[in-house]
Amino acid sequence: MGKTFSDIYTEISRKVGDTTAGFITSDVCPTINDVCRSIFQNMNYAFKERTADLTLVASQGYVAVPADWDEMTPVQIFYRGSNNERVDLDCYDNKEWENEQDNDEGDVYGFHISKVSGAWLIYFTLIPDSSFVASYSPLKIEYYKKWTELVETTDDDTEPDIPDSHRQLIIYRACEILCGQMGDTEGAIFWKSEADKEEGLFNKKQVNRLGRGHRVRPSPIITTRGFGYRRRDYS
Repeated sequence: MGKTFSDIYTEISRKVGDTTAGFITSDVCPTINDVCRSIFQNMNYAFKERTADLTLVASQGYVAVPADWDEMTPVQIFYRGSNNERVDLDCYDNKEWENEQDNDEGDVYGFHISKVSGAWLIYFTLIPDSSFVASYSPLKIEYYKKWTELVETTDDDTEPDIPDSHRQLIIYRACEILCGQMGDTEGAIFWKSEADKEEGLFNKKQVNRLGRGHRVRPSPIITTRGFGYRRRDYS
């Protein structure tokens, strides 16, 4: 078992010199959430990848997006054909959807993700008929999960959705931020240096896993994008 949230915020509070329960609740835990959210936005890391079922209903042209989907990242939707081959659905942006949207029923060949109804939904074209549903439902969706917010005391014994070998990055970056907020410039500079080194190793491992010589994101499937971590300068 790797470092749990309890281990992480205990170590952070010890390193910055304030181990009071109030400081952990009001400062450390929110900072951990900020740091982990930034890590998740930095790159489409392999550990964020998820696959889920999309259960179709005949004559219904939409389904809900998985609740933990990071809406700033691309998705792919597919099903297995009669020979178990992968059949990917085409993804359409807002402009393309104006031409592709079709209320006829039949075999699904494309999709569009929109929040126009107030909630994120996946819309299909064509609308699946009973024959398609019987043959190919559920579809599969491949996506990247968003950061699940830490709730202090509730999540004490759980582990972050970040590889255990790089959970020190959470600690170092949180120490950098907290020291900066506390006016400890020397401490902030030191922990920033440690965090930058750890983050470099983290990203290098991801790039090497992809087998490419430079930072790569998956090909765009939807048009929205996440944002990288903003560096701080305390010097």
